[in-house]
Amino acid sequence: METILETSNTDQIVIAELGRIFRIQKEAFLKDPYPSAKLRIERMQKVPKMLRKYRSQILAALDKDFGGHSEQAGDLLEILGMFERTEYNCKNVKKWMKPIPKAGNFVTLGNAQVYLKSHPKGVIGNMVSWNFPFDIAIGPMLDALAAGNRVILKPSDLAPACGAVLKKMISETFPEDLVFVVTGGLDLAKHFATLSWDHLIYTGSGSVGKLIMKAAAANLVPVTLELGGKSPVIVGDDAITDATIASIAGIKSVKRGQMCVTGDYCFVPNAHLDDFVRKITRHFKTHFSGDTNGGAHACGIISERHLKRLHNLVDEAATSGAQVINSGTNMKQSGRHMPFHIVVNPAEDIALMKEEIFGPILPVLSYDSIDDVIEYINKGDKPLGLYIYTKNKTLINTITENTHSGGVAVNVIALQAGVPSLPFGGVGASGMGVHHGEEGFREFSNQRGYFIKKEGGTYDMMMPPYGKRTDYLINKVAYAPITKQALFALKKLPKDLWAIFFKK
Repeated sequence: METILETSNTDQIVIAELGRIFRIQKEAFLKDPYPSAKLRIERMQKVPKMLRKYRSQILAALDKDFGGHSEQAGDLLEILGMFERTEYNCKNVKKWMKPIPKAGNFVTLGNAQVYLKSHPKGVIGNMVSWNFPFDIAIGPMLDALAAGNRVILKPSDLAPACGAVLKKMISETFPEDLVFVVTGGLDLAKHFATLSWDHLIYTGSGSVGKLIMKAAAANLVPVTLELGGKSPVIVGDDAITDATIASIAGIKSVKRGQMCVTGDYCFVPNAHLDDFVRKITRHFKTHFSGDTNGGAHACGIISERHLKRLHNLVDEAATSGAQVINSGTNMKQSGRHMPFHIVVNPAEDIALMKEEIFGPILPVLSYDSIDDVIEYINKGDKPLGLYIYTKNKTLINTITENTHSGGVAVNVIALQAGVPSLPFGGVGASGMGVHHGEEGFREFSNQRGYFIKKEGGTYDMMMPPYGKRTDYLINKVAYAPITKQALFALKKLPKDLWAIFFKK
């Protein structure tokens, strides 16, 4: 994913404000370290009302920061998904808070209680990426609130209008000792990662993710990193259909390709390559060309610097000999609605095939053997998503059982990241840790193990001072054949049951 750390002069007053809020939230957490389920639900239920109230401002801010942003996409991707996540968390948080019984050896531990209980970690920091400035801020926040934590959000300075709206609506909805937003640039971002968070989540590029993790390590802060990567799309022989074409092109249009779980490049059977390229080019020209290159359905490129980088990727691909197809129209002067491009069989060593694209460019690679596809994918970093178009279950199993990724989707792209009940996160270079639903609740909780001694067991034989009974337990029982161990257990059983059921 693209970097969020743009160079800018951050006012030291903002850093001081962060320090003040951080201390306030730490103190507030110590006073209420285990909020009730009722209180957690009440806090989360404020989110849908907040988003409804600020809907028009959210959509306007997205439009401003991206140089044009589909209102429908804004509703679907930044607002409505939070309604479903709120409902899911509120419905299940009581169940998630219940102790989870764990197995114990009745012979050695007797009637002891052994269980796991999720406790809040404390104050959670969330460094938000620019491409989904509301979804990535509020989604993990909901999981952190479900887990009983307090949260400080740091939006990207590349989306300042969205950051301003986020700050305004959060400050109006939540007290500063529960949720707070700090806005600023590079200095703030650098400082943010150095605080002694109880957990830190960052969404962005792998290069910056390494710096975040290094800064967090100085304070032994646990991190969740969502870093994106090059997510492959594999199209089977049976899937060169209009539905497949519409799905791949449609998802690529979301945020104009500026989405960590979009298809970064596409594998197509060699025998169907020309047909696939012709169909997907026609689809883009039909639905995503015209005056603003699909602007009614997508958004602009976030900045001129990012736009220049994407043009450089296309130019290098063309210079290297790849077939480059521009499916749109010439951009307006000072506009950032870059047309969609298809790049056919680019060389492996160009930037387009080594970097996460994060824009409206789709490389299409041909293949003869699925083994070659698997080998190609496994040569690179583990991707955030892996996508397969086919009805062939054997092919699906072959690919998924021989590759690695943060998530998988079949006959669709990216929707695995939008299901509230599914954990969302990467593996290896595409990230670590997860959020969403129960797994997000667990991620932002301390999984605290409990052992409560009761009656029975062999405690008296195991505790110092050691003696003959300890030797007997070790040599005549622990190291003995299973038959002798069973005999020992049977001899102890009546005594343990008596102690448990008839103890004084």
